Amino acid sequence: MARRTDIAEVARHAKVSKSTVSRVINGGYASAEVRARVGKVIQKLDYTPWTTARNFSLGRAGCFGLVVWDTQSEWVTQILGGIEEELTSKHISLLVGSLVLKGAYDASTISSWIRDRRIDALIFACTGRRERPLLEAAKKAQQAVALIAPDEGFRGILTLRSDNIGVGREIADHLYGLGHRRIAYVGGPEDSLDSRERGEGLELGLQEHKVKLAPGNKVFMGRYHVEEAVAYAQRWLKMPRSRAPTAVVLANDVMALAFMRTLQAQGVSIPKDVSVMGFDDIPAASLYWPGLTTVRQELRNMGAQACRALMATLEHEKVDRSVVEFPMQLVVRESTGQAP
Repeated sequence: MARRTDIAEVARHAKVSKSTVSRVINGGYASAEVRARVGKVIQKLDYTPWTTARNFSLGRAGCFGLVVWDTQSEWVTQILGGIEEELTSKHISLLVGSLVLKGAYDASTISSWIRDRRIDALIFACTGRRERPLLEAAKKAQQAVALIAPDEGFRGILTLRSDNIGVGREIADHLYGLGHRRIAYVGGPEDSLDSRERGEGLELGLQEHKVKLAPGNKVFMGRYHVEEAVAYAQRWLKMPRSRAPTAVVLANDVMALAFMRTLQAQGVSIPKDVSVMGFDDIPAASLYWPGLTTVRQELRNMGAQACRALMATLEHEKVDRSVVEFPMQLVVRESTGQAP
C-alpha cells in the first residue's frame, strides 16, 4: 500500500513550518506567496488533510449541527447551501435535525448531539422560546452556537437576521407609489419576530405617507402555511370590492402564492383587481404567473457567515456576539401594479 503523504512532508517541500501549512489548509492567515507555494506542493504531492487525526488531537468531533423545524422548506434549503459550501471547504461534516419530523415536536435528537458531544457547534434556524432548553444545554457543554432569523431575541449568542423593518418601509413606498391606500398585511405567528417586524416596517413606511392600515387589515396567522393564506383569501373574496384591500402583503412567498392561486380560481385578476407581495424570493416566485413581487433575503450568506463565526470561535478568536442584520432586496415582478 502506498505511503500516505503527511503534513510534515508538505512543509518540508514548501520550506515552511507545519503550523503554516495548517493555517493555509484551514483558512488562517498566510501571505499570498506562501499560500500559493503551499498550494502547489499540496497539489503535486496529492496531499489530503487527515482531518480525523487532527480532530482527535483537538478533542473535536469534526462536525457541525443544523437545527430546523422542518427540512422540507425552500427557505431552509437556501441556508443549507451556504453552510455546506463553507463547511466542505474546511473538511467539516454536517448533521441536520428537524424538531418537527413526524408532526410532533421532538428535540431528543438534538439533545443527544449535545449530550454525546457529536458536534462541535450548532446553528439554529428560526429559533423560538421552545428551544431555550437546547441553548442552555449547549452553553453548559461549552459548544459554540449561532442563530439565524430567530423568532425572539437571545442575549449573548451570535445572531444573524434580516432587516425586516427597513424593507417594510420600502414595500410601503412601492405600494404607495402605485396608488394603493387600502393595504393589508397578513403575517405568520404573532410570536415570530420576523412576522411582527415585517408588519411594523410596513406600518412605519405607510405612516410617512399619512396612510394607516385599517382595523382588520393587519392580521397574524397561526403558521406560515398554505392553509392560512387560503383562509385569508376566502375572507378577502367575501369583502365588498369597494372596501377590500387593493394590495395584500403576506409574510412569506408560500402564503403569497397560495393567496394568489385561490383568488385566481375565482376569477380575480392579479394585479388588476389586487396587488400581491411576499417575502423570501423562493424559486417558485419567479416561475408562477404573474411573477411574484417579493423580498430577497441573504439566506445563503447568513449560513456561510454563521459557519465562519463558529469556526473562529473554535479557534479561540474573538467573535462579536451581537446581532448582525443583513439587507433585504425588493424584487419587483408582475404581481404588483396600479391600484384599481
